Amino acid sequence: MGVTVHGLPPDLAGAVTEAFRAAGHDCADTVVVGALPPSGVDLHALPRASWDNALAGARSAFFALQHAARLLVEGGEGGCLLVVVPVHALRTSRGCGPASVVGSFLTTAAQVAAVELGAKGIRVNVLAVGPLEGEPDARAADAVPLGRLTRPADLGAACAMLAGPGGQYVSGAVVPVDGGYAVTKAVGGSPFADA
Repeated sequence: MGVTVHGLPPDLAGAVTEAFRAAGHDCADTVVVGALPPSGVDLHALPRASWDNALAGARSAFFALQHAARLLVEGGEGGCLLVVVPVHALRTSRGCGPASVVGSFLTTAAQVAAVELGAKGIRVNVLAVGPLEGEPDARAADAVPLGRLTRPADLGAACAMLAGPGGQYVSGAVVPVDGGYAVTKAVGGSPFADA
C-alpha cells in the first residue's frame, strides 16, 4: 500500500497516514491532496495577500493532483485520488468566501479527473471536511447535528474507507466529513465573520 499526502496541515496529514496504517487493508496507491484556506473575513474586506495565499493553496493542490494522476496512469495499476476541501464548498456562509471558492474549484477538478481517469482504473473522490476542533471559533459546534467539531481522525477514517475495499465502486463523489454541518447551514449568518 502506498499513501502520499500533500497540502494538509500536519495534524490532518498525520491522522490520514495513521488511519491507513491502522486499516491494514491492501488498497491501490492512494494520493490525498487538499487545500483548507482559513475563514473569517468577508470577500469585500479580504486582503490581497490572503486571497493570493488561498489561490496558491488551490494551485498547489491542483498540480499535486495532476502529478499523482500522471504517475498512476504511467503505472497502469489504477489507484485512488482523494481531494480534501473545506465543507464551505458545498454551502457557503459569511466569511467563508476563499474556502468556498478554493473548495469549489478543487471539487470540480476532482470530478473532471474522475471522468477522465475512470477507464484507467483510477477513482477520484472529494472529502468536504467540516470546521475542525481547535479552530478559533468553536461556535460552529452549535450547528453540527452530531454535537462536536470535526476531528483529524474523522477525516483519516473517511479517507481509509474510500481508498479501501468498501470504496472500490465509488468515484466522483463528494463526501461530507462534517457531522451533518453542511445540511444545517442557513443562508445569512455565520460564526466565521462578524455581522
